[in-house]
Amino acid sequence: MKTVVTTVKLLVSLSLALLLAAFAHGETAVPLEPIKRDDPQQMLEQATHQLLDISRDARAYADTDKERYYAAVSPVLDQVMDIDYFAKGVMATYASARLYKSLQTDAERAAFRDRLERFKTALKRVWMVKYADAVLSFKGERIELAPLDTGDNSADRSSVEQTVHDEDGKTYVIQYSLHKVKDGSWMVSNVIVEHVNLGLTYRDQFAESVENHKGDVDYVVDHWIDIMLHAKSSGSSGE
Repeated sequence: MKTVVTTVKLLVSLSLALLLAAFAHGETAVPLEPIKRDDPQQMLEQATHQLLDISRDARAYADTDKERYYAAVSPVLDQVMDIDYFAKGVMATYASARLYKSLQTDAERAAFRDRLERFKTALKRVWMVKYADAVLSFKGERIELAPLDTGDNSADRSSVEQTVHDEDGKTYVIQYSLHKVKDGSWMVSNVIVEHVNLGLTYRDQFAESVENHKGDVDYVVDHWIDIMLHAKSSGSSGE
């Protein structure tokens, strides 16, 4: 458990920080505007610029008002991250269409939908906090962003690869998986950092947490943020 926890902590912080670090030494800030999502690479570039603008402003107040900073970051994340898709993937069978169809009563189906909504809220909070905190402290060097041919690309799916060269000369490769949503626009559905799939890592942690709490899915959903905070402290103590 501790190994998975440490991996999640490091990889999420790294992957989100790297997305935000792109173009860190580029053009001056521009006013925030709705992110155009008709091209995967351009979408990530525009989101990056907006988040960098927000983080630059936040350095003047984030130490004393972190929630203000999170509130500024959240709308940008909402536009580029398909949290509904990601949440269902993390919950796996506990949020599957098959399980929903097997439910016999309206109360059971309502509980299923409510559980998923609660988890989406908790999952978004965890990602958003890590996302926002990472950009405030990350100092990147050269960033290369390019389309990636994974063999699975289609009219509805795409991948973008980011190669990051840090200040110490180390190189990291991050792959962003994207898909088209109902309105035809693109959103991020998963992130792979140095061949480690974050979606699968979160899924394993969710399943393990359910097992550790004797199958109580609602407990894990309602304590997901606490579980992740505990994971963070556990990972740190194990370093």
